[in-house]
Parts: sequence; structure tokens; C-alpha cells
Amino acid sequence: MVRFILLLFRPFRWLIDNMGADYTQFIRILQLKLTLDDRRTKGFLKNSQNAQGKMLIRQSFGQILMGSFFGIVLILIKSQFTFYYFSHTFIMAMMAMMIISEFTTILFDTTENVIIQPLPIKGNTVSLARNAHIFIYLTLMAFNLSLLSIIIAIYKFGLLSGVIFIVTLFLNVLFTLFLANVLYLGIMRLASGEKLKNLLMYFQIFIAIFFMAAYQFGLKLVDKSHIQDMVLPVHWFTYLIPPAFFSGFTEGFATLNFDLPHLLFIGEALVVPVLCFYLSGKYLTPVFNRKLMDLEQGDRSSKVKIESSKSSLWYQLILPFFVFNASERASFKMMWKMTGRERLFKQTLLPSFGYIVIMVMVPFVSNPQSFGELAQGNKYLIFLYILILVAATLPRALQIGANQQAAWIFKTLPINSPADFFKGTIKAAFAKFFIPFYLGIAIVVCAIWGIKVLPDVIIALLAIYLGTLLMYFFDNLNFPFSLEKTAVQGGAAAFRIFGLMIPAVAAGYLHKYLLNFNHANLILIPTYLGAIVYVNRIIVYKRVTWRQVDQSNNF
Repeated sequence: MVRFILLLFRPFRWLIDNMGADYTQFIRILQLKLTLDDRRTKGFLKNSQNAQGKMLIRQSFGQILMGSFFGIVLILIKSQFTFYYFSHTFIMAMMAMMIISEFTTILFDTTENVIIQPLPIKGNTVSLARNAHIFIYLTLMAFNLSLLSIIIAIYKFGLLSGVIFIVTLFLNVLFTLFLANVLYLGIMRLASGEKLKNLLMYFQIFIAIFFMAAYQFGLKLVDKSHIQDMVLPVHWFTYLIPPAFFSGFTEGFATLNFDLPHLLFIGEALVVPVLCFYLSGKYLTPVFNRKLMDLEQGDRSSKVKIESSKSSLWYQLILPFFVFNASERASFKMMWKMTGRERLFKQTLLPSFGYIVIMVMVPFVSNPQSFGELAQGNKYLIFLYILILVAATLPRALQIGANQQAAWIFKTLPINSPADFFKGTIKAAFAKFFIPFYLGIAIVVCAIWGIKVLPDVIIALLAIYLGTLLMYFFDNLNFPFSLEKTAVQGGAAAFRIFGLMIPAVAAGYLHKYLLNFNHANLILIPTYLGAIVYVNRIIVYKRVTWRQVDQSNNF
């Protein structure tokens, strides 16, 4: 497989050489990266001989499923240009999110410089290999997301149209990767060192929420009855929109229509991505390398931040509600600080809060009249129980980090049982990030429905906390921040989320049913409290042992 991928770059040897890179060195570095990917073991698949292959299969399956939901909408569209315009817009948006969320660490990885810098390798060669590495995975992603769209296109517009659509996917990937490089270079001019890393983290969170909002609001606000006959008009500014390049290119060749508008689209689709690729490798890559060197040097010379020994007021207020012994208190305090510093943890967790807000707002934006009827029922339960999604995100986010090689230090902690350490870990993350967000939602709910719903707010919080504990302790007992992001993704993670949704929905309906009886819902408070105490005092110490921890972690 690796050899076949490398052969695909042979026709572009002249272009790679003209961009100031050495083709032979480029191929060797890219081969090394792909070989390492093929051999890398991944978290819970570490005992499998085909771990990486299975991971790619699972990720591909999830991407195909995601693209299928979008492809179903495209079935209604009759216009070929409109069909491909929406397809390429969706692909470009998803690839942009993937570059921002998944491949930032590859773009800004300077660890290989320790080995490569002393060698006689041209500077552009390394960065070009890095971009080619990302290009390969983005192409695989674009194909997976477009698989159903390709099948629909072949059925609606013919085999030639579908084949040309596949060709334009490669051009789309090239152009999107160029835009990402330009965007990151712009950000790198605004800050450096630790400020740059923090700026990138919050930028990634903002973009992830923005694309989620655009996708959700777009689906709700578009009248589906008009989609079938929708025909996008071609104005002068249409020739400046990248998805239109590829749409006009596909339609022109599929229908053999080579009039002036289609020739302009064809020319743009062929010239712009290749030109962007050349400019990126020839001119932007050297600038990017210098910025990376500045970033690396800035990190080495950055001042040590001296933190106050005093704990925050929120920490002091929340501690008595979650911690009841000394060893657990030490773990709670340590993880309270660590979760505030880990960028990958916050990058994974914080967008879920934005997604929840968007999911709550979408129905009222699409139907403003429903807001006036909001306070007349018990729809506040939806606002509260939808936060159970955090129970699926928080345990997963706690495992993600850049400390894969240093996780062994957690095993040296002076504690007899690892249960207290894991209890303090999940409680610290839950108290620091979820409780403040939940209090904000609770204030809004009580403002709309009145203080009478306060017991229901407490009940929902206990249910979510119980679900979070169960999700965390019955997952793989990986040390905090010790896994790569791909190790906690794929089919297994999706099944765990769906598995959690079933009892969450059941808990919500039970809560709603008990509201039909006077104060019957209050019985859920001691029920959930008893279950939480049982989990913390009995189940955790049976489940979390050093033997189980050793089976889940590499040292």
C-alpha cells in the first residue's frame, strides 16, 4: 500500500524539484512517515497485529457514515452544477475542520528536526513531505465522505460525471491544504511561543463550533421543498468561489459543454490548485519553517511561569462536595491544575459545550414562535439531559494528550490503590469544566420556568454525574493525557456514545413520567445519590486495580 501511494507522486517529480526540494529525499521521508503510521500501535488495539489497519477501517467507516447523511440530501437535487457545488462545499468544510483539529500537531511538529537538521537535507523537503503526508490522509477522508455522493452522481448524471468528480476531489484537497497553510502563517505573525499555541487552540475550538453551527443552522433554515428545483445562478463573483471551480469543471466535461463559462471554470480548477501547491512549496514553506524555528526557540527560552500557591475560590468551594479522603484530595488538586494546562484536552472537550448550545438554539431559530410556548411545559428536561453528551466526551478527552512517553510517572504515585487517583482525576475535570457550564444552563432554566424546577435541575445533575463516572470507570483505564487522539476515536467510541444514550434517554423519560405525580420525582435524588456512593465506595475499588491499569497502559 505504501509503495503504491509513493508511485502516485512520480509524475510530479519535476514540480517537486522546482519547489526547491529533493525528490529522492522527499520520497524517503514520506515513506518513513507512512511506514511509522502503518506500524504504530493504537491504544486499545495495541495487542492487535493489524492495529493501524483496523483503525483506518473504523475511521473510514465513520466518515462514510457521516458523508451518507449529507449525500441523502443531494438525491433531491436535479441540477448537476448545484449538486457538485454543495458536495465540494461540504468536503472543503470537513477537510478544513480535520486540518484544524487533527493535523495541527503534524504541521507544527518540530521533534523530527533533532534528527533531520544535522543531515544534508534541503529545508523545503521536510515541510513538503509533511504536507504530502497530510494530503494523503485528507484525500482518503474526502473520498470516504463523498462515497455515497459519487454513487448518486453516477446514477443521476452518468459514469463519466462520477469519474470526473473523483478527479476534482484531489484538486479540492490541494486547494484546501494551501488555504490552511496561509491561515496558519497569518496566525503565526500575530504571536509566538506559548501565546501562539494558546491562540491556535482557541482558534481551533472557535472554528469547530462555527462549522457545526453553520451546518446545523443551514440544514434547518433551508426549505427542503425548494432543494429539488434549486439552480444556483452564475454571477461574476461565482468565478471567485472555489467549490464553483470544481463544479463547473465536472459539469463541463460530463456534458461536453465547453462554452466560455465552463472553460473559465475548467481553467480555474486546473490552474489554481496546482499554482497554490507550487506557491506553497516554493515560497510559503520556507517562511513556515522559519516560523517553526522561532516557535521552537521561543519555547526553549520562554520564562517560567510562577503560579500562586493559593487555590482559587471556586476550587475551595467545590472541593468539599467531591473529595472525602487525603489521597483523593491530592489527586484532585493535581488534576485540577493539569486539566487547565493540557491544550489537547481543552481542544477536545470545549467544543462539545458549544455543540450543545447550538443544538438547543437551532429549534428556536428555525421556529421562533415556539419560544413563546416554551415555559408552558416540561421541555426544560431536554435542556438539562442533553448535557449527558458531556458524559461521553469528558472521559474520552481526559485520555488525550502529548504525554505518551511520560505516563509512567503516574504509576510511581505513593498510593496503595489507583482507584483514588482515577476518582480524583474524573472529579477534578467534572468540577472544573462541567459544573460552571451546568450552573449557567440551570440559571437560564430557572429564569424561564421558575425556581420550582430547581429539584429537577439537581436530579439531572446527579444523573449526568453518575453517567460520567460509569462511562469513565468502565472504559479502558488509561492514564490521563497518555493517548493520541486517534486512539480514542473510531467505531468503538461511537458505540460507547450510543450505548450511553440509551440509559440517558431512559433516565429522562423516567424523570418526565414521575412529574405526573406530586413530588414523586424527588425519590430520584436519594436513588442517584445512593448509586453514586456505591460506585465511589464499592465498584471503583473492584474495577480499578493495578492489574487492570497495567493491562491498559504501556510503560
